[in-house]
Amino acid sequence: MKDELNMKPTPTFDGGRIAYIKPTGDEEAHRLGLIPPGITLPPGVKLYVLHAMDGSVLGYTDAYDSAYGAAVQNELTPVSVH
Repeated sequence: MKDELNMKPTPTFDGGRIAYIKPTGDEEAHRLGLIPPGITLPPGVKLYVLHAMDGSVLGYTDAYDSAYGAAVQNELTPVSVH
């Protein structure tokens, strides 16, 4: 995930780079193109999507801690979005 994040320019805010972590269910994951048509997440399962300030998807995982760690590892300041 690190290489993907570093390849995309991330907007800065007050001198730092912000990334939003948003829990995402099955319907939104399909809308974002994260999972292919015909595949569904089990009930209650969420993906944690890391977004740049412009809303573009930087990456996703099945654990909040992994999304948070990926942001920090790539020198981004993680912010949770509900």
